[in-house]
Parts: sequence; C-alpha cells; structure tokens
Amino acid sequence: MNARIASSVLVSLLLAGTAHANPSDSPRLVATAFQSPVRVTDTRFDAAGHVQQGYTLLRQGKQAQAVKLFDKVIADADQRLAGDLRPRLCREGGSAAGSVEVEAALCEAHFGKGYALIDLGRGDLAEAELRAAAQMAPGNAHFANEYAELFKSRRDWQSSYDLFARAWAVVDKSTTGKDTRIAARALRGMGFTKAAMGQYDDAEKLYDQSLQYDPKSEIAKAELGNIARRKAIGS
Repeated sequence: MNARIASSVLVSLLLAGTAHANPSDSPRLVATAFQSPVRVTDTRFDAAGHVQQGYTLLRQGKQAQAVKLFDKVIADADQRLAGDLRPRLCREGGSAAGSVEVEAALCEAHFGKGYALIDLGRGDLAEAELRAAAQMAPGNAHFANEYAELFKSRRDWQSSYDLFARAWAVVDKSTTGKDTRIAARALRGMGFTKAAMGQYDDAEKLYDQSLQYDPKSEIAKAELGNIARRKAIGS
C-alpha cells in the first residue's frame, strides 16, 4: 500500500467534514517536486497502511485510537532516522538538497494526529504536530490552512493570517484547477483575520477574490455582509 492510498483516505475524511473545518471546504493534498533527493524507505513497516487505518478510526469518532496508530508511524521514522539532524521533507518525486526525504505517510501521520488532538480538545499538543506536517511539506497548502485554523481559534489573528497567506502563496491559483476550494479557503481565512483586525477594505477584497474560486460560498457572502454592516456603523 503506497502513500497515494493514504492521501486519498485523507481526502475522504476531510470531505466528510469535522468540527473544526468549514463544511464548504474540500481540501486536497499538494505534491511539490524538489531536486537531489535523499530517500529513506523501509518495506518492513507499512506506514501508509497505518495512516489509512488511522483516518478510518477518525471517521468513526475514535480519535484516541487513531492517535496511537499515527504515533507508531512517527516513532518508526524517529527510530530509523535517529541521529540524523537533516530536515525531513515529505515529497513525491524528490526533496531539497541537504534534507532527508521520508514517505508522505509521515507527514500525514503528524497531520492526522494534530487533527485528532484538536477533536480531543488538546490544541496545545496539536500545534506541534500541525507545525511538523507544515514544515515537512511546505508546498502543501491544505496543511498550512489547517495550521492557520488553530491560531484563528486562539484569536491570534496575525499568526493565523500569515499561515493562510502561506497557503495562498503555494496553492495552484487557477480558477478552474483542481485546488480551487483550497485557494478559496486560504483567501477566506485571510479575509476573516483581516476583518478581525479591523482592516475591512482588505478583508472585502480577499472575500471578493475568494468568490472567484468558490462562487457559491455562503460563508464568503455572509462575511461580506457582516463587513458592510460593521463599516456602516463604524465598528
């Protein structure tokens, strides 16, 4: 079982929706190619299979059990890479020089664990996992979006904005491409945080732009209405 299977499982989970994701969002994984890969593989441990099982458990509402499976994937990688201080990058097709390439399932294990911990009310522990996933897959806009949501829930508007902006920076910006909903979500997140900081004109532009990617978004339309009312009353 390969990393593409684990990726498809992640997509299925997120399409089903969770308590901390907008129901209109339908995120996808993003693969980015780098040069000079240093590949680390080990056929004795089925990391992708563990990730698949972990997301199955998440869909069943068994977050604590899912965390245990994700931990096995992470622990296996830590054991194999003990003493290797190079940055870890999860890539299909190569990684940056000076880094060590690990299976995509490791990124998904950190991400899945973070997702589960948020559901379990442990956002304090989830932060390290989401950060690890985002750092190991810097071209994955969905990971950045989810990491941004954690800071949004804490009302840390600038940190949240910066992460949504990172997602926007790396996402496919074609309005007819495969990642339109991820792009729209990044723009809505940027718009939300701008509005929360009182920067209403910037927020309006971002929400308007998000509608180019997700024209039916009721979230964007509602927030534009909220911004118009706030500007009208001067709040």
